[in-house]
Amino acid sequence: MSGRLDVLVGLILNFVGLNAVAMLFWSAVVNEVLAAPLIVLVVLLTSDPTVMGKRVNSPLLRWLGWATAIIMTTATVGMFMTL
Repeated sequence: MSGRLDVLVGLILNFVGLNAVAMLFWSAVVNEVLAAPLIVLVVLLTSDPTVMGKRVNSPLLRWLGWATAIIMTTATVGMFMTL
C-alpha cells in the first residue's frame, strides 16, 4: 500500500512543478549541515558518565568522534564557500 502512496505523492509533486533532483540535492545539503552539530551532541552525550554510566566512550572513540566533527564542519564550510 505504501508503494502506491509513494507514486501518488511523486505524481502530485511532478504536477505541482517541483524538481525531484533538486529536492534530493537540497535534502543532502540539509543533511550535511545538520551532521556536524549532531555528531558533537552524540560525542558529548556518550562521553558523559551521568548519561552513560560505566559505558562512556573510550579515549580513542572520543578522539575519532571529535575528528569526524571537525572534518564534517570543514566540509560544510567548504560547501558554503563554493555555492
